[in-house]
Amino acid sequence: MGNRFRNEQKYLLSKSDIAMLDTRLMGIMEKDPHLGDEASYLIRSIYFDDPQNSCLHEKEDGVGVRQKWRIRSYNCSDNVIHLECKKKIRDMTWKDSISITRSDLEDALNGSVQVSKEKEKLWNEFALLVITKRYRPVTIVQYERVPYIWAPSNVRITIDRNLSSSISFDSFFEKYLPARPVMPAGLDLLEVKYDTLLPDHLRHMLSLRNMRNTSFSKYELCRRLPMSAF
Repeated sequence: MGNRFRNEQKYLLSKSDIAMLDTRLMGIMEKDPHLGDEASYLIRSIYFDDPQNSCLHEKEDGVGVRQKWRIRSYNCSDNVIHLECKKKIRDMTWKDSISITRSDLEDALNGSVQVSKEKEKLWNEFALLVITKRYRPVTIVQYERVPYIWAPSNVRITIDRNLSSSISFDSFFEKYLPARPVMPAGLDLLEVKYDTLLPDHLRHMLSLRNMRNTSFSKYELCRRLPMSAF
């Protein structure tokens, strides 16, 4: 699988447990430098799927090898927009990412993308899916993230709060996005990502009696709403 694949663990925890872990993390790890002076940042991702909802069904059926395509922005800004393909092999993940323009995003939303020698390989792979398999936007996944890093071992631990879903794609960069909260009441999500081994001091810090690794998927939860982009 190479060095690009990383371990990924997810934990659904009560807000009180999250607050306890947040205090521990602040004492040991560094905040992601992209955070700046803010306590968290807002992530919005537009996910794409085909008319058969193949990506959704693969997740629900527990297919061991699968991938999802999304376009992501931060804090309602179009200064940084990424096209990402997240691949998963059981508990290992690998994310390819490139920067795109707002015009690229609008083409993707309209299904009018083109394969071009001037575009990067990842864009052309996505374009082929749009053209041949009719990939279209199906949901916006929105949440607030508090990110921590442990640079010596390339560990990233994030706390995700206020998960919500929308299909108001035209409002993707608007400060107010009509969205529906979808996270189970009283819970937040902790994600732990690392290359090969999680350092012992971080493993011990994350030990709580009720912590259970889960296959929780923000995308799947948002797609379960009775909405359709088709």
